[in-house]
Amino acid sequence: MRQILGFNFYDVFVFLFCIVFALVCVYPMWYVLVASVTPYEEYIKGGLMLWPTGGVDLQYYKAIFSTKSFTNSMWISVSKTVIATALSVLVTASMAYGVSKVHVKGMKVINALVVFNLFFTGGLIPQYILYQNLGLLRNYWVMVIPGALNITYFIIMRNYYSYSVPKSLEEAALLDGCTDIGVFFRIVIPVSRSMLAAIALFIAVINWNDYYNYMMFISNKTNLQPFAWILRRMLVDQTMMNQVRNGAVGMGLQLPPPMALRMATIICAMVPIMCVYPFLQKYFTSGITLGAVKE
Repeated sequence: MRQILGFNFYDVFVFLFCIVFALVCVYPMWYVLVASVTPYEEYIKGGLMLWPTGGVDLQYYKAIFSTKSFTNSMWISVSKTVIATALSVLVTASMAYGVSKVHVKGMKVINALVVFNLFFTGGLIPQYILYQNLGLLRNYWVMVIPGALNITYFIIMRNYYSYSVPKSLEEAALLDGCTDIGVFFRIVIPVSRSMLAAIALFIAVINWNDYYNYMMFISNKTNLQPFAWILRRMLVDQTMMNQVRNGAVGMGLQLPPPMALRMATIICAMVPIMCVYPFLQKYFTSGITLGAVKE
C-alpha cells in the first residue's frame, strides 16, 4: 500500500496522533496566555478561550508590575539565575575536568567523595548550621553559592571529558607550551561548548524556578524574594492577591479577577526562559546527544 499510495494508514495514524498530542500539550499554555490578555468584560463570561476576543488588554500585567515586590523579585531572579548559572558551569566544569584525569594521584578518591554526596547528605539542620557559620543566612548569596557544584552534571561533564574530548588536542597544546589551565580554557572549553550550553540551560531553569533556598534560609527579607516565590504566593496567598488587586483599583483599573492575575504571573515566569532557549537551541540539540554513540 505504501508503494501504491505513497503512505499507509499507520503513517496517517501516527501523524494525526502527534498533532492531537501536540495540541493537548500546547493548549494549556495558550489558554494561560489568552486569559492573561483578554479584556475584563470578555474574561468574566468564561468558556473555552481560543483567541483573545475583544482585543488585547494588558491591564493584568499593569496590575502585577505596579506592585513593587514583582519588579524587585524579577531583578532578583534574573541576577541570581545569571550569576548562579555561570558560577555553577565554571566550577562544575573545572572540577569535572580535573577529576577526569584519573592518572593524577588522588583523583579517584576525590571522584568517589563527590559522587558519595549525590546519595548521602548531612540533612537540613547541619546544612542550616553550616550556612549560619559561613554567614550566608538571610543573605542574597545563599541562593547562589551553594549550587556552585552540581553533582548530577558533574558526572555528565566528567564522562564527557574522559571519553569525548580528543587527547591529541590537549597533548598538542601542551607541546606548544600551553599550561594545564590554558588547555582547559583555550582548548577544552571551546570544544565542549555544545555540552556546556545544554547543561547551562538545565541549570538556568533550575535556578529560575528555585524558591527553596529563599524559603528555608532567608524568608523574612521581602526585598530578596525571587519571582518563583512571588508566583507561589499568587497561587496560594490571599493576602498577596488582595494587595495586587487593591493596587490595580488604585491605578484606576477594574478590579481584576484573581485567576486572570495568576495567568499573567505564570506567563511572566515562563517568558524569560522561553526567550533564552532559541539562542541555545543549536547547542542544546547536539549537546544532549554528544558522546552518546561511540565507535
